[in-house]
Amino acid sequence: MDMFSPQRQDGRAEWRVIYDHAVSLPYGADLSFDEIAKLLDTDDRSRAHRAVQRCNKQFIRENIPRVLGNVRGTGYRVMRPSEYATAAIALQVQGRRKVSNALDLMRTAPINDMSPQAQEWAHKVTLVLMDNELRLRSQEQWQQSAETRLTELERRAGIPPAVIGGEIED
Repeated sequence: MDMFSPQRQDGRAEWRVIYDHAVSLPYGADLSFDEIAKLLDTDDRSRAHRAVQRCNKQFIRENIPRVLGNVRGTGYRVMRPSEYATAAIALQVQGRRKVSNALDLMRTAPINDMSPQAQEWAHKVTLVLMDNELRLRSQEQWQQSAETRLTELERRAGIPPAVIGGEIED
């Protein structure tokens, strides 16, 4: 049990309440903020978000495909199987942006005002960040190139584009 999770009278952490409710929901089921408020006995959205984040962490740790995706302004939805790849790519892009932001921060660091030891450390951190950013950008370019090649091969073979956004077209 997470020592810092707010607990209810029944002894469960708030994330566990969400987990117990969501684990049996079918793919695509909605979990509104109103439902979450009733489950947690609070209208505090930040607590709801933290509980869902921790719940999702547990689903992933246990390899249970019931991850809750945010539905802006409404609540959450149990992700459909076809939505996992899109969500993973979004996290990857978000991660690359964070690396880029970290590198930008290091570029603005006042190197001349640092001690020699701090300058050396800043230089090493900058090199690692630059390497990570280059690797991530290279991987993204490779992925885009592979998708373009695949689309062209499908077109040449006369295969219609049957999958759009992860969903099979009817």
